[in-house]
Amino acid sequence: MKSYTNLRSLFGTLTKNTTTANLTLGDELINDEHRHLCSLRDFEFLHRPRTITTVASTQFYALPYDVDTIDSISVTVGSYTYTPRPVRSRSDWDRVNVTSVLSDIPELFYVYNGQVGLFPKPATGSNTITVNAKIRPVDLNTADITTTTIATLANGSTALTVSAGLTAKMVGFWIRPTFSTTANTGDGQWYEIASVTNATTAVLARGYGGTSIAVGTAPCTIAQMPLLPEVFHDTPAYLAAATYWEVQGDNKRSSSFRAKYERDKVSLLAQYSSYITDVVLDDGEDTQFTNPNLYISL
Repeated sequence: MKSYTNLRSLFGTLTKNTTTANLTLGDELINDEHRHLCSLRDFEFLHRPRTITTVASTQFYALPYDVDTIDSISVTVGSYTYTPRPVRSRSDWDRVNVTSVLSDIPELFYVYNGQVGLFPKPATGSNTITVNAKIRPVDLNTADITTTTIATLANGSTALTVSAGLTAKMVGFWIRPTFSTTANTGDGQWYEIASVTNATTAVLARGYGGTSIAVGTAPCTIAQMPLLPEVFHDTPAYLAAATYWEVQGDNKRSSSFRAKYERDKVSLLAQYSSYITDVVLDDGEDTQFTNPNLYISL
């Protein structure tokens, strides 16, 4: 996997220019292309659940900062989960809200101005709204953290305890216990952080696959990663390098890096286009066709 730090270093190597000013330019070019690649399709790897907590008699709730478009909403009340239907227009929403109704059983939801509204208004608070959404990329800008150590991480478990340094904004970051053959050390694999409880405890998205770390000080790396699949993490850096060499007037180097980028893009579209949601599919040979799974024959 290629973290923000890795991509910054790669751009410096590809451009043979490691000055601070050039690396800052690389940050901008890489982030721009990362967002562009993520926008090419309704990729399944961009979809994530996000949660909001209801407040009694409150109808609208701010969406999480990284939500782009919403697939569905569910509200969990006790042991029941309700799935309200979407309202598509403001006029329809205003029509159903002619009278104020309170209930913990939602029937409809409406997305407006960065918020999601529920009808009826929740009667009580502390219930969980789960937003299933396509998320948008945030800028890659956080250097790898290597000063933290892992205290406990059991095989098969998602519970993580570290020495210090975790923050709530590290949800979605990745942690790699450094590989070593000695006891109480890691397996060298990357694991996504699903939630952060406090500065020393977090929950992983998947269970740890290595030998258990117990009461240890295992070295590790915490890193911010692109949203792209791992094999395409370095793809934005190649277009960034092509842009750099084009400005420098070196068309040979620019063309070489651009060709690598274009091959990666074709492969990304071919491998990760969704037969469920994408209107247009790509066969990997520069040919696009209408997704037959979204249409019926009469």
